[in-house]
Amino acid sequence: MVQEPYFFLSYARKDNPDEFVKRFYDDLVLELRQIGADPAAQPPFRDVEGLGLGDDWARVLGAAVGHCRAFVALYSPAYLNSEYCGKEWTAFRDRLREYRRETEIDVPALVPVLWAPMEGDLPDEIARFQYHEADMGQEYVTQGLLQILRTDPMGLAYRRVVRKVAARVRMAADRFRLPFTSGLDLGEVRGLFPAGGHRRAAAPGAGHVEIFLAAGVADALPEGRHRSEYYGRSPREWTPYHPPKDPTVARRAQRVIMESGPYTSSVEVVDAGLSDRLDESMANNQTSILLVDPWAARSPAYRDVLADYDRQNRPATGVLVPCHDSDEESGGESIWEDLSHVFWRNWRRQNDPHDPLFRVRVGGEEFDERLSVMLVVAQNRLMEMESTTPFRVPTGPPPPPMTGLTVPGPVPAVPADMPPRFPFLGGAPTPRPETAPPPPQPHGGRSVPKDPDDDQ
Repeated sequence: MVQEPYFFLSYARKDNPDEFVKRFYDDLVLELRQIGADPAAQPPFRDVEGLGLGDDWARVLGAAVGHCRAFVALYSPAYLNSEYCGKEWTAFRDRLREYRRETEIDVPALVPVLWAPMEGDLPDEIARFQYHEADMGQEYVTQGLLQILRTDPMGLAYRRVVRKVAARVRMAADRFRLPFTSGLDLGEVRGLFPAGGHRRAAAPGAGHVEIFLAAGVADALPEGRHRSEYYGRSPREWTPYHPPKDPTVARRAQRVIMESGPYTSSVEVVDAGLSDRLDESMANNQTSILLVDPWAARSPAYRDVLADYDRQNRPATGVLVPCHDSDEESGGESIWEDLSHVFWRNWRRQNDPHDPLFRVRVGGEEFDERLSVMLVVAQNRLMEMESTTPFRVPTGPPPPPMTGLTVPGPVPAVPADMPPRFPFLGGAPTPRPETAPPPPQPHGGRSVPKDPDDDQ
């Protein structure tokens, strides 16, 4: 029996964390089952599951592409610049062309998914395969499915796209039988990618903002906290403003970032690797924003990591601490005193109008504006850092010694009873020694007395 994978998942492994690809793959298979499809008889194909130790991967992938019923392509800048993604895509497109020559029917079996935003117009051959429909939502079009999956994997926006893709895959897989391409060796396919007419996305990090969350959860409220309506099952579901205008504060921050310019964003939870992640963001020309729950900052897991951040110099990172006006538990001073101990170096610049990268007690009405200003300042500082070229001393032999310069002798000891020289710090001024002035020295035809302070 010839294996006909129900669908083939094509994606660029270079820039896609495998856990998110696997999550989408599993959710798509589950959705297919829920709408009545039977992918178990001809299992879908994903490279890490379909390849075994010692397999000729080009031939195994070729067999799957040459026999699959549908083809799901995760479009991203890396995808359109990947040689082997181009080989997979081109080989399946050729099967569609062959079917059209035989039947004059265009089969919608190549299902593109916008995985990550892309800059510039797609080449005509690629753009003719539509990757979005009106009911898939504006968030999908502007941010891509990976971003939605990272921020709200249980949300309506993500489920809507999965349902749409599953419906398209089922229709193609169940209604049509494309011609096989037996013995397909992808190593011999001349792929369409890298797409010469497609502009690469901006350099890594340019226009991208990393959001880091330090927040509690409802199942184990932070120390001293009693109201659970501000928390969810994970820190990503933290809603410091209740009832929230957006599903979570992370989603609200992403909306503000998206509206502030051509920016993308991602959300991570603060952990022990925060310092390394911030170093990576800086190396990738990225700005970062920390959204901190003052209650969660009491826990050792967050407290130590945030205190370590406080000891570092992070000029392109902002810290914003939301606080709901009607949250009476956060109205006392003890929670803020504890937070000041965590951020004791940065605390002196809290809410400083001249340095808006550290904001505490930010209310719901001012959150958007404070975050927008923070983003602009952080981006500007990042550009200043990038444009600054450090001065380098030219190589070569050391310069000759300059004449007329002498090495000073040892400094005489200061008597213990001598008063301080700085009267503004307390004490009387130091008396001048009563010594005769040195003989005058000729200078331009006249004598200039030497000031005793010149030797001080």
